[in-house]
Parts: sequence; structure tokens; C-alpha cells
Amino acid sequence: MKIVRPVVNTVGGVTTRVRDLNRLQQIARILVGHGLGAVVRAIPGMPDAPDEIATTPARAATMLKELGPTFVKLGQVLSTRPDVLPEAYCKAFEQLQDDVGPLTPVQLENQLADHLGEDWRSHFERFDEQPLATASIAQVHRARLTDGREIVVKIQRPGIAAKIRADLNILHVLAWAVISEFPEARSFDPRGILVQFERSITAELDFLQEAQNMKRFARNFAGSEDVRIPFVVDELTSESVLAMEFFDGVPIRRARQAGFDMDHVGATYLRAAYDMLFVHGFFHGDLHPGNVLVLEGNRLGLLDFGMVGTLTREMRNNVLSILMAAQRGDYRTIARLFYEIAIKDERVDYPAMERDSIEVLERNLTSDNMRDIQIGRLVTDLANGAAKHGARVPLAYTMFFKALLTSEGLAKSLLHEQNPIAAAQPYFERMLLETFGPERMQEELHYYGLTLTSLGSRLPVAVAQFLEDLDHQRLGINVRNHMDPVEEVGRERRLNRAIVAGSAFTMTLTGGVLGAWTFLAVPWLSLIFFALAVPLWGLLAWMVWRSPGSV
Repeated sequence: MKIVRPVVNTVGGVTTRVRDLNRLQQIARILVGHGLGAVVRAIPGMPDAPDEIATTPARAATMLKELGPTFVKLGQVLSTRPDVLPEAYCKAFEQLQDDVGPLTPVQLENQLADHLGEDWRSHFERFDEQPLATASIAQVHRARLTDGREIVVKIQRPGIAAKIRADLNILHVLAWAVISEFPEARSFDPRGILVQFERSITAELDFLQEAQNMKRFARNFAGSEDVRIPFVVDELTSESVLAMEFFDGVPIRRARQAGFDMDHVGATYLRAAYDMLFVHGFFHGDLHPGNVLVLEGNRLGLLDFGMVGTLTREMRNNVLSILMAAQRGDYRTIARLFYEIAIKDERVDYPAMERDSIEVLERNLTSDNMRDIQIGRLVTDLANGAAKHGARVPLAYTMFFKALLTSEGLAKSLLHEQNPIAAAQPYFERMLLETFGPERMQEELHYYGLTLTSLGSRLPVAVAQFLEDLDHQRLGINVRNHMDPVEEVGRERRLNRAIVAGSAFTMTLTGGVLGAWTFLAVPWLSLIFFALAVPLWGLLAWMVWRSPGSV
């Protein structure tokens, strides 16, 4: 019997996921202090909080900084999701930065000794104690190897991985609380967003994975003379230390003042970004200006490969179809494509979604100059509109849209000589040829031919088994009722309260009936049943008090 299921779902669930209850209480106090008491009220075991949602974009950004690096990074991710947050919050979260100081000399020494060995200095001819840059997860130091190669060493902050994982557990509890308190939030899939964020930030904590990403990008750009990826020093790389090539360059936002050929730089940047998105299918997830250096000879050096995305052939085909339809003004096709790729948790009013999508397209595609069209903003607005109708764009697509939006935004703000739309045109044409060219058609025919052959070979056996089961009355149909998760939780809570109430009443009634049976003038059996009934009545009272809507 699931008599205590509500308790397991609440207090037990929290203590299982959250090992550091002090941290949870600290986070709860900060949430309450910034006007999010309603979220705290939904967390089991937390003190009473005001039932309010009274925050502002600036206040929410301050709250995330106060909560620490995990929440700052979550805010940075959410700033790219206007389908989840209002535009004012996205703009406020865009300004979030890590404000952390460098490691102490002792911390630095211990971290390098733990991961590279006590003799770690023997690998270096020079190691600069002063960091080049600091961030919430790691800091970077310049060094020279004994063979003369100039490198940088990225060193993870001690204890940051455990802290982030603890915060991720708490975020799962908060996501559960938000859904419980605000069922309408399910349309924005907070758990899905959190899973994607967890996957991303966990990958950033694993420097071995980042090293593998760098090697893959290096292979993809092996034939390019204009794009450089740092080499990895494998013998000095671990999960928490990453040694890689040092690039002596200028951040792309300062390249114009430094006298570089911005026409060439811009063309190289867009070619690199579009190659990753449309050719390689493996792209940099955060190609903002801080991660792009301009090197001697107007070449580009790319940095920070912790966040990456993958685009399958099917996804590339869908994106191609959306962009090609946008160019020819085929609004209905775009609306249909977004509907097809979306995750639909419930029945979607497609005509209403189509009308809203066409309105977004007409608003964004009014300019006759293709240079003025913001493709990244267009697809983001379409995703936002689809989410309002219960059709959520999969997270794999949202990461692609974010990368496209970042690349397009950088080009338009810093590379005025380039037209991102015109630069993308050859990629559209190439993808179109690959999608509908003779080689692809032959490949598709071969694939479906094999599939049909396999199906044809299995069909006679499957039909024979079906007829035999039907003839011997062995054919059965399983019917499963898929209930709304919130309704299912409510039904289980009501059932559990009824079971506890019935058990308490039975114990009390039995104790009363057995009152006449005594031993040494004491009704022992009656007292035992009354003693069992008291905690059950107490549990019932607690369950009623904690149920939604109780006063």
C-alpha cells in the first residue's frame, strides 16, 4: 500500500536529492528576499514564506548573482530563451557576469599537484602565477613548456564541481516546486530546460571532454588556413586541468581599432560559423566575441569548447526548409514545419498556431532588404509563439537557434562589411542539392528498399502468429490510461488520505470495542489500538494541512 506516498514525494524526495539542506535553506531565504516566496512555499520542509511573485528583471538578475555561479550560468542560458522568459528578463540576464577573485597561491599549488603530480613544475620552463583570466569554474594561466611551446593552463576551482552538482540537485527540487505550484509552467518544460542545462554545465566541468571537442573541431578545420583551433597537451590534461596552445591575438571586438582587415575577418568568421552549423553538424555553442581572437594574418583563433551542439542530417534538412521558405515568403510551410518538429504534450489548436506564426513572419519579413532581416530573432520568435500553443521546440533546435542568433548578432554588430544572409546563401544551395540531389535520392531509395525488404521478410511470420493467436483466443489488447501528472498526484494524495483516515478510524473503533477486555484491571488491547490510532490521526492532520488549498 502506498500509504505514505505523499511524504515520499515531498520530504523524502527532497532529502534524497538534496544532501546539503543548509544550502537549500540558504537558497530559499534568497528567493523569499527577492519576491519568490510562492516557489519556496511549494518546497516541502521549508519555513512558511509569503505567497507572492513580486520580482523585477533587475531584482531577479541580482538574485541569481547572489545565489552563485550555477545560477548565474542558468541565467545566461535563459537569456537566450525568449520563449520561456519575457524579453525584459532576457535582457537583464544577458548582463550577468561571473564576479570571482583568483585562487590563492596555496589553492593553485594544491590543485596542480593533485592533478599533475608533485613535480608539476618540472614540465614548465616558465609558469605565470598571475592568471590571464578568472571565472566561476576555472582560471587561466600562461606558461611555457620545456620544449619551448607557449601554452595556457586552465585550472578548475577546487570544490566547484561538487558545489555545482549540489546546486543542480536543488534546481531539480525547485523545478518540481514550480510545476506543483504553477501547473501552467509545464508548457515551457522547466524540467527539460534543466536537463539540457545540467548536461551543458556538467560537460564544462569535464576538461577531458572539452579536450576531445577541441580535437574534433581541429579535424573539421584541418583544411582551413584562416581558422585555428588550439592544440591540446595531453600529458598535462585531466578532468580538472586543461593545457592548450596559447594564441597571441586580439579579441574580435577590438580588431577594427587594431587595424585588421575586417572584410576578410568578417568573411572568415561567417564561413567558420556556417561551416560548423550547416556542414559539420558539430558547432560551438557559445561563439560570442570573447571566444573569438583575431590572429596575425587576419586569421581567427577560437576558444572555449565546453559547450557544443550537434545537428543531425534530419535537423539540418528541417532548418534548411524553414530558411528557404522564409526567403520565398511561404509562411504556411514554416508554420507547418514548426508544428511538425515541436513536442506536443496535449492537443494543439493548429489553426490558431498557424495564424500567430504568420503574424510573426509578416512582422519580421517586412523589409525588402534581406540584410535587415534577423533570421536568429525570427526563428526564436516562432519558437516562442509555438510554445504559447503547447508546441515546444526540442532543446536540440533551441541550441542551434542560439548559436545562429549569436553568430548573426556578432556579424551585424562588429562586422559591418558582411551580409549574414548573403553569406548563408551558398550553404542553403549546397544543402538543397545534398537533400534532393541524385546521390541523396539513391541513398534514400537504398535505405527504404532495405527497410521494405526486412519488413516483407517478417510479414508472413507476423501474420501467421496473429492468425494463430486469434484462432486460439490468445489475442489481447492492453489499455493504459495516461493521466495528467498533476491530476495523478492529486488523485494519489486523496486516495492516501482516505486510506490513512480509514486506518485511524478502524484502530479507534477497535480500541473502543476491546475496552471491555482487561488484564489486571487494565484494558491493554484497547490502549494498544488507541496508541496506534494517535499517530495515524496526526499523519492525517499533517497531510490535510500540507495539501494544496489548505488554510
